Amino acid sequence: MSFVDVEKNYLRKMGLPDFEWTTFTLPTEHNPLKKIIRQSRVAIVATAGAYLSRTQEPFRTKSIQGDDSFRIIPNETAIETIGLAHPGYVTSRAKKDLDCVFPLALLNDLRRAGEIGSAAPRHASFMGFIPSAERLLWQQAPKVGRILLQDEVDLVILVPS
Repeated sequence: MSFVDVEKNYLRKMGLPDFEWTTFTLPTEHNPLKKIIRQSRVAIVATAGAYLSRTQEPFRTKSIQGDDSFRIIPNETAIETIGLAHPGYVTSRAKKDLDCVFPLALLNDLRRAGEIGSAAPRHASFMGFIPSAERLLWQQAPKVGRILLQDEVDLVILVPS
């Protein structure tokens, strides 16, 4: 049984809508770094459902349409102020080690150790359950891309959850 079959069975069992997987026959074009990692500015883009619990609305986890919005997490955010809202995993377990789904502390450890040049001033979090991805692909992701360009990000760590 393929991953797609497992996912479709899960969605049916949960009463959620089926969705078509996007497949690509060719790999994306190779895009080498223009700087070495030790000189690069690095950002996180995750599907953890991370949000600022004191100032941002949580992601909508009860909607059968999912939630294709995103939240910006400033780099200097205190880890304990980050909440998680996601229907696809037990967020209380992930909250015990936020780095497993949103590795902000780890990224800043790498910065302090000189392993990366700098951490981006802003990171982005989506919620991973988005059965209809058109708005995500054509509106939301490009907005995040523009933010990363404004912040002069050289490298993005993509963290699926």
